[in-house]
Amino acid sequence: MRERTSFKVGVVAIALLIAVAAFFIPNPEGLAFEGKMMLGILAACILLWITEAIPIVITAWMFAAAVPIMGILSPNETWASGVSVAMVLCLSCFAFALFVQYSSISLRIIAFVLKWAKNDSKKALAGLMVATAILSMIIDDLVLVLIMLPFAYKILDENGTPWGDKSNLAKALVLGIAFASYIGGWITPVGSVVNILAMGFAEQALGVTVTFANWMILGFIMCIVVLPVSWFVLVKIFKPEPISDDALARIQEERAALPGFTKDEIWGMLIILATLILWLAGSWVPTLDVVVVGLVALGLLFLPPFKCVSFKRYVEESPWQVVMLNWAVGCFVAGMIATGAMTWLVSAVFGSLSMLPLVAVVLLVAVFACVFHNILPAGAAVAGLITIPICGLVASMGGNITAAIFMCAVFSSAAFMLPLDLVVYVAYSSERKYFTPIDELKVGWAPSIVAIAMVALVVPALCSVMGLA
Repeated sequence: MRERTSFKVGVVAIALLIAVAAFFIPNPEGLAFEGKMMLGILAACILLWITEAIPIVITAWMFAAAVPIMGILSPNETWASGVSVAMVLCLSCFAFALFVQYSSISLRIIAFVLKWAKNDSKKALAGLMVATAILSMIIDDLVLVLIMLPFAYKILDENGTPWGDKSNLAKALVLGIAFASYIGGWITPVGSVVNILAMGFAEQALGVTVTFANWMILGFIMCIVVLPVSWFVLVKIFKPEPISDDALARIQEERAALPGFTKDEIWGMLIILATLILWLAGSWVPTLDVVVVGLVALGLLFLPPFKCVSFKRYVEESPWQVVMLNWAVGCFVAGMIATGAMTWLVSAVFGSLSMLPLVAVVLLVAVFACVFHNILPAGAAVAGLITIPICGLVASMGGNITAAIFMCAVFSSAAFMLPLDLVVYVAYSSERKYFTPIDELKVGWAPSIVAIAMVALVVPALCSVMGLA
């Protein structure tokens, strides 16, 4: 504990030195003092995020406080600028996740998949990954992994799988669920709060809006390409052992003991289905605003006499830190925009790339974004840092801004190669210790490369065919 504490103190001291150094460094050409300080504090913030010397959310709010302290925006302007669609949409998404988690839906899905797959662990993995991807359309990645991992653990326990990193079935199931939650989250804007965060930043800075339907087209195509690749690599590299007959029988017995769907479950499923339909229709009917529809759905889940979600559970178990992080990131992004630091950063970091062909630039930027999130674990922070610079660069070169927004969302939500992002970290940090960072790297490179190729080459072409800006 002493070593850990001294390490954190040392990191905080270095972060403070970075901020102080920024004060004394001469202003770069084209950047005012306030913009220079925002970039200096950002560098300190990144160090604290990577090391987690201070909790990620608290670090974000310390950075957000710098905006009114330096007089860039008034306090009221800062907090108002930080409020985003993503924050409000979380309110309904959290309720959807809790409904699925505490209903019989997940167990029914697992039992159905295993009945279809029988002893074939490769088929079972495919079924679980597809089921996870489908659920991830409406449930945030992190929340969904917390829902699905216990079912993977149940399969492994019933199969007599020992803890530790010796079981290839365990490695494949746990990483497959995490990867599928990422990939399925790309299908809709609400599949990951990071999607809406990236969309909000781009609209805030560039005035470009992506409709629900257009996003679904791009996300679905990404999913049907990257999900099979992920499954293929998992089964070829790990070669999972089969599932025993006894394990299958016990899970099916538990499923058979379930009664029919309750009225609460039927009502909740109807609400979620209707919400998805209205969100999709909102692409053509402006009055069906995605946030308004989500808030109405939230109210209907708590409508008496139904008890789809316990309000006590909703308050206690929803990941409210996601909302707070989104707000804080929005505040400091507003400060970066107001000082011109974002524009200067685009020019300084990517300016030399403008001499290259657009396709080469987009490929390089996609690689950068992919690697960046594997190092910086906070997806919301990644979205706040890369979306506006990357979209601004693509716009300045005449590229497709919608494709750039989608690319930023993809790599702000997914980190396939290292267990630092919370979606994979919750499985990695379990006392079961089913896989190592090397195990993840062995398989994570494949979906990463395919995703880079898709967002850099295929998605821009699709956007052009669809007539998107």
